Amino acid sequence: MTLIKTEALVLHSIPFQESSSIVRIFTREQGKISVIAKGARRLKSSLRGLLEPLNHLEVIYYFKSTRDIQTLSKVDLIRSFLTSATDIETDIWGLALLETVDHVVQNHQYDHEIFDLAVAFLAQMDDHPELVQLIYIRFLLALTKTLGYRIGVDNCARCQRKLTAAIYDPENAQLICCECGKYFPPESRLNERELAFLKNRKDVNADSSIRKSRLVNILIHYLSYHLDIRLKLKSLQILPEISI
Repeated sequence: MTLIKTEALVLHSIPFQESSSIVRIFTREQGKISVIAKGARRLKSSLRGLLEPLNHLEVIYYFKSTRDIQTLSKVDLIRSFLTSATDIETDIWGLALLETVDHVVQNHQYDHEIFDLAVAFLAQMDDHPELVQLIYIRFLLALTKTLGYRIGVDNCARCQRKLTAAIYDPENAQLICCECGKYFPPESRLNERELAFLKNRKDVNADSSIRKSRLVNILIHYLSYHLDIRLKLKSLQILPEISI
């Protein structure tokens, strides 16, 4: 049995027996694992309130390769994200980021790049809660690049014509020019401002002509296609303006 100390993001926590919790965490050093936090739900437990999603922790746990669930030993809080949020929608976008990571990363898959990416974008959300949806879009763009599936936003995927506006082709998960996509329905079109927003990845500001929900849907579909998974986020289903 090995004692491991690492940073972690809490992805999900469920009650176990009378006073314990089973917690799924994404660690920087060991990837995604599940741990049992014995007595975590007792009133006087030092773990109460720490093992919740949107918490960035330093954890120490006992690792044994023959176990599917490891044993948590100690937790220290590094940062609790979005605690100052004044509405539930702000929290939802942070939870959507964590849920995306949970879907994308496999158990015990070591990927410190994705971990650092998640922490960085959660920190951005915490610092700019009024921009959480735009920051989530930026996270999806960065994630596709990190995974090696960067979406082509400069040239038409069919004819290679330079894109100024674009059509999203869901069958092939790619952006094509308006001429190649002239028979696609109007809702498949991205206007010039939306395409410019995807190109300018460093700018988190956007005007009202950018349909943020549309960009979220496209990027989630794009990730689902290339990773061959069904990326249906429960956290976003309660937002009526988004249909994933």
